Amino acid sequence: MSNEDTNDSNEIFWLGYCYEYGIDVDKNENRAFTYYQKSADMNNSNGMYQVGHCHYLGIGVEMDKYQAFIHYKKSAELGNSMGIFKTAMCYGYGVGMKENYCEFEYWIEE
Repeated sequence: MSNEDTNDSNEIFWLGYCYEYGIDVDKNENRAFTYYQKSADMNNSNGMYQVGHCHYLGIGVEMDKYQAFIHYKKSAELGNSMGIFKTAMCYGYGVGMKENYCEFEYWIEE
């Protein structure tokens, strides 16, 4: 397992992943969310996406569709392909905000 005191946003992201799924550590969704948030705060698009995913499903944090959308969109704006797809779907189905077909089309074409 990597050093949990690292300042590398990718390593921090992967620590979160390991805690979310219990890979070489005891599964701990709260700790997973903390590491995802830390990597997101360091401008890591994968961390931002996972923070959105956690908010969407209530993994280590209370379910909040609006926060899910916000974080999906932040990751999309950095070019994260899953963030782009989820942002489009949020606009298309009104997840976390009102449906907006124009924004859906914009993001789905990215």
